[in-house]
Amino acid sequence: MPKINVYLPDDLAAAVKAADLPVSAICQKALTEAVEAVGTARKAIAALRNPAFDPDSRPAFAERLTTRMTPKLRRSLDLAREAAPAAGPVTSAHLLIGVLDERENLAVRLLDTLDIDRDSLRDAAGTVSVDEQTATSAAPAAPQDAPVSLWSGLTIPARVAIGAGLEASIDLGHNYLGCEHLLLGLLADSDSGAGTVLHEAALDTATIQRAITAATAGFVHARQDTPAADSSGLKQVLQRLDSIEQRLSALEV
Repeated sequence: MPKINVYLPDDLAAAVKAADLPVSAICQKALTEAVEAVGTARKAIAALRNPAFDPDSRPAFAERLTTRMTPKLRRSLDLAREAAPAAGPVTSAHLLIGVLDERENLAVRLLDTLDIDRDSLRDAAGTVSVDEQTATSAAPAAPQDAPVSLWSGLTIPARVAIGAGLEASIDLGHNYLGCEHLLLGLLADSDSGAGTVLHEAALDTATIQRAITAATAGFVHARQDTPAADSSGLKQVLQRLDSIEQRLSALEV
């Protein structure tokens, strides 16, 4: 049977040994669950890229994907829908507007750290959203009597961006889908409305990936410094995010 080495911090290794835990069985179970979760996520990515697929017709699928999203991302998607015309589709540019309008998410903090003018970015997204509405098709429409869901009226580029964001989340080793991942998803398609705006702002995937890595490393460090999950811990995380620019300079971003 193949062998995989698992490295643990000294204190955790000592605790595992003291508890006499069945490490092999625990690791096998955890890895099996992780492989299944990633496999399910990759199927979701493929489905979102399929123009004929309708998430509203698969409520269990939609629910699994939605529960993976952070509250701030779900709020951003609601704001994107508010930014779109009442009778018009929700474009990738509207998704970008939603992220910017939510204001308190990690993607916005990263843009601030990179000295990106958010107001200019939002204005540009508002302009290209009109072009994307007429140039791209929406996903299959839900029945008229069906309630509006997270997925209703999304253009294919918008849906693909969410799928690409999920893929970015997996590549970064994250088990959630946040606004920072959606930002990467929007960057992935340079021909979409949002992709055009972001690339014209001199943003690129490598820069955002490094920024997210630096930010999440700061979050982990803050959790180690403040074991209690309280508001002071959150404030420390946000303070650490303000120093990302110096970290990026050290990485030669």
